[in-house]
Amino acid sequence: MKKKMLTVICGGFIALSLFAAPGNPVKAAEDENCTCHDVTPIYGAQKNKIIANLISSQEFKKTKLSIIKDGDNWRGINNTEVLVHNSYGITIVGVPFISQDGTIMMATFFDGSFMGSAPKDE
Repeated sequence: MKKKMLTVICGGFIALSLFAAPGNPVKAAEDENCTCHDVTPIYGAQKNKIIANLISSQEFKKTKLSIIKDGDNWRGINNTEVLVHNSYGITIVGVPFISQDGTIMMATFFDGSFMGSAPKDE
């Protein structure tokens, strides 16, 4: 009986210390000065002009050939995304490709320079 009572008291103490601990246990707050999400999507004629300049550039042609050589497929410009980073003035263009395993990949260009590719967040 004493062991059961001691177990209940210790269990209650542990549960109480988990839920009634002082302070905030979640410390993963965003930094107030973070400018990483300070982007604006571009639409319409301005978007079309930026895409036209990109796909006519040698950097894009070289990247496209490299990606196609790896066995991926270019999806065309229909789903291309254009963003402008408001703090740094960088134009970011994401060009979709389909990888060999069917994953949609975004080839990313910063001011016309290829920065790499990653799976698209959907």
